[in-house]
Parts: sequence; C-alpha cells; structure tokens
Amino acid sequence: MKKDLIVAIFAPTGTSTTNGIFGTGYPVTDDLILTSRHVVKPENRNFRAPITVKWFYDQPADKKPPAWTKADLVWSGAGDLDAALIRCPRPAHLRAFPLDRLIERKPMKDESWESSGFALMNKRGKVRKPGEFGGTVRSMADAAPFFEVVESAPPAGTPQEPITQEQWGGASGMPIFVASGILGILCQIPPKHGNKKLEAVPAWRLLRDDSFKKWLGGDEAAEQRQRASEILHRLLTGHDEMARDFAAGLGISSANMPPCRAQIVEKLLNDTSQEDLFHLAYSVQEKRREKRDQAGMKGVEQLLLAVLPAIYNPAFVAGVCRCQGDPHAIPIDLPTELITLAEIIMAGADGRAARFWPKPDKDYFPTGIPCLPAPPECGRDADGNVFEHGFLDNLLQSFEEGDERFAEDFHVYLKTRFIQRDLRNPQARDAEEKLRRMVAHKLALQAGQDHVTHYFIAKMNEGNPEATAKQRALLEQLKRDFPAIAFLRLLGGEGMD
Repeated sequence: MKKDLIVAIFAPTGTSTTNGIFGTGYPVTDDLILTSRHVVKPENRNFRAPITVKWFYDQPADKKPPAWTKADLVWSGAGDLDAALIRCPRPAHLRAFPLDRLIERKPMKDESWESSGFALMNKRGKVRKPGEFGGTVRSMADAAPFFEVVESAPPAGTPQEPITQEQWGGASGMPIFVASGILGILCQIPPKHGNKKLEAVPAWRLLRDDSFKKWLGGDEAAEQRQRASEILHRLLTGHDEMARDFAAGLGISSANMPPCRAQIVEKLLNDTSQEDLFHLAYSVQEKRREKRDQAGMKGVEQLLLAVLPAIYNPAFVAGVCRCQGDPHAIPIDLPTELITLAEIIMAGADGRAARFWPKPDKDYFPTGIPCLPAPPECGRDADGNVFEHGFLDNLLQSFEEGDERFAEDFHVYLKTRFIQRDLRNPQARDAEEKLRRMVAHKLALQAGQDHVTHYFIAKMNEGNPEATAKQRALLEQLKRDFPAIAFLRLLGGEGMD
C-alpha cells in the first residue's frame, strides 16, 4: 500500500457548507478515487456545495499545505454495493507512486490486512490525520454483500480506552489492503464486538459490476487475462518440469498435473504481485538453467511476458488508452522509472504480450521493440541496414536540449525505419509530405490491426522551464504529424527490485 496516496473526503449536508460527512478514499486511476457511496451520497446531501478532497501527503510546488479540491461523483453502486467513484486528478507530486490493483478474488481466512484512514479517533486538535490500522481477514459466503476484517488489539500492556462507533467516523471508504492489492473498502462498523469487527465491500463484487468496470477499463482487462490464461495453459502443458517448479514456488501440489496447471494460472493472474512474479520467475529460470533446460528457460521468459501486461493495474492501463486519443495529454505520464515496465504497460494497453529487444547482458533491463528509436545496438532501417553510428544518440540528445532540429531528424528516422529506400523518391513533388503520410498510415495500421502502438519516451528537461516548453511544443507537432505514436514520460516510483 502506498500510504502517500490516501485521500480525505468531505461531502456537505443539509443547508450548510461546513457541516457534512467525512470519509476516506484511495485512487484507482490517475483521476478516479474509490470510496464509500454513503460518504459522498448521504440522504441529506447539500448538492449546491461540491464534494471536496484533500490529498493529505501532496507536496505542492508552491510549498503551501495541500488544499481542499473540488471532486465530481461519476459512479455509485446500487443496493448493498456501498461504493462510489469520484473524479479529481492526482497531483503531479503523487503521480510518481504506482497505483495498486483491485483483487478479483474472495477473502481468505486469517490473511493479514492493513490500511490508513481519517477516523475521528485520529483527530489532533482541529486536524484529522490518517491513522494506521490492520489485523486479520475473515472469509465470506459467496452470497454475502460484505466480508469482515478484525482490527488488531494493541500490544499487551498498552493502555487503551474502549473504541466507540463514533470514533470510527471518517474511516468509511478506507481501502483494505492485503499483500497483492486492494481486497475491498471499509463500509460500516456493526455494533458490539468491541467495535473491532469491521465490514468491507469486496473488490471482486465491484469488478463484476459492468458500469464500474467500464470506468476502469475492466472489459479490456478481462480480455487480456483470458488471452494470457490461454498462453499460460499452453506453456505449462508443454513444460511439465517448469510447471512443477512454479507449483513449488506457489505452494501448490503437483501430484496431479491438470488441476495443478489450472491452480498455477489462477494464482499467477489473480493473486500474485509483479514483484513476487519477478522473483518467482527468475528463481524457476535459474533452476531450469542448472538443468540445462533451454526450452524451460525460454518457457519462463514467454510466461513472464504474457502474465505481466495482464496483471498490471487495468485501471492505469485504461487511463493510458484514454490519454492516447487526447491531443492535450502530451506526454502521457507513467509511474515507473524503467523502460522495461513502460513496454509492459503499453503491451497491456494494446492487449498483447510484451516484446523486447535481446539483452546485451543479464543485468540489463531490456527495451521494448515498439519503443522509438530502437536501441543503438538493435536499430536497423527498413532495408535491414544498421543506422549510422551515433545517429540515434544525437537524435535523443537534440530532444533533451529542446533543439528545433529534433522534429526534422525524427521525421528522417521514421521514414528510414519504416519505408524502404526504393520507395523514397526525393525528386517527386511534395515527396516529404507523401512519405510522412506513408509512415503515419503504416504506424496507424500497426496500432489498429496488429495492436502494436509505437511510442517515444521523452526525457523532459524539468530543471529548465524554457527547454521543457520547447520539448512539449516539439512533441505536440510530432503528435499532429504521427497521431498513432504515444509520447510518454517516465515519472519514476516503480522499479523491478
């Protein structure tokens, strides 16, 4: 859980703008915050006054404390689905933190949970500060609308006053985190049980609501997972020893292989974090290497490339898809510092497996094949010739400096990369414009028919506002010339350790 992303929410009630409901929220996309419906849609809601939110750990550029910002209610659950989505863009400082994904599975008995929320018990003077909570999860019946979590008691000998229901006020909407992501959101505290037993709306119920999924891009994510599931079954069926290694790492019995494979697929796609997947995959690959099993080593790599785009936060991938068609969203911000994860995100947005250039050495994070320009050691033109030494480095250097020649050089690179020499006729009238249209058409076909979006990763000169403005103008010009290219910026925050 990235506790820096916790959000305080206030919804005015009655005829007042200062009295109302206080609650907690957590972002699930770059502009959507998940919370409880009863927080933002109470019976006596004052609709003449806006819902406001405070990103508690934001660090505004003007050095002032985070301010309360207007938010719009865009979705709310029906009946006992006590959940809502409100729209408020994530501040620039907090975009470096990766978003957690909603988990599409039922709670497991006695697994640990943690959270942070704005309960009244954590109010200090006139300021509500987020408190830290945690404990164990109870399992739930399939037909139950909620699942239970138990808040742990403090260590023995720690003095504590009894907690009242009122002291939990403001915690509604608090995300319930387990190891692999968001299991649900807190909705109510039933009486008795010392006010230590809490009820939460399960994330799997949200992900079965069609209107909710539409906001988060859930349909595309489901299709991606289905394709990944088919690939995994095929890979595991063809590599029994590799499958047994994965089963051992996941704590699954391999005595009967058909159900074992099904359990591996289910666990990898629905209950494994990216970090755990990396560690497990590299461990299995080392075992296959020790056995001199080249096919098994290749199988692990193919499995990793199929699973990663499918388990990457679907809401964030959907956000990338939305931004790709927005001419004002330039560049598109990605919450990672690695070009390898950029390819995984873009593969998820395209609904394909990730594709990488060969690694020069084992400690090198590979570059995605659709990344423009290709790495110097891999860059070849449409005729199969290696680009002139230093050309690609100079191209990137000119962009970092905000040099106006970058746009022209990028045009040259694209037509050389995608159009064969015999089709490039510099003598023809308006030849350059025809070549530009040919390249733009080819890129659009690959994005639309082959589901491969080419992208350029922009290293913005953040310390120089004048250079940054020039860089942005260059990207806007290129976006007009080549609409199918995605222009990205890596904000840092998520690595592959």
